[in-house]
Amino acid sequence: MSDKPVTKAATIFDHLSHITDKKKDWHSLSEADRKSFSPYLINRWLSMDPDLIEIVNEFQHYTIGVLDTKHVYQLYHDLLPKRKCFTKYIKGKSEDKYNKELIEFIADHYSISKREATEYISMMIDLDSTEIVDILSKYGKTEKEIKNLLKTK
Repeated sequence: MSDKPVTKAATIFDHLSHITDKKKDWHSLSEADRKSFSPYLINRWLSMDPDLIEIVNEFQHYTIGVLDTKHVYQLYHDLLPKRKCFTKYIKGKSEDKYNKELIEFIADHYSISKREATEYISMMIDLDSTEIVDILSKYGKTEKEIKNLLKTK
């Protein structure tokens, strides 16, 4: 057993704080903190701040793949203003918007993934297409069953 205290790696929120309001230098981070720094996650969270979205978009080409982690950290550390940064997480569209049985029918019918089926359904509904009704009818669904399947949550 080692007498060394175990330190937890910094979280995404710690890293955001280090590059914005605390302006903590890369060399002062622990090895665990350096390993836990993820340019992808930092870009994702920073892009949810309307004041920073354009900056993040401009530098994303460099921060993912071109620059190493240390340089990405240093770029944001030097570039971003010193201020507390609160970004509300923006969720993607809910996958549970449509009935699971409907998604399975469309996925089976077109031989696609459930995620793609959800997109297909969304497009067909947006276009006010009767194609979904036709497909469900081919599978022997009654009008009442079709109506229940097409209800959105």
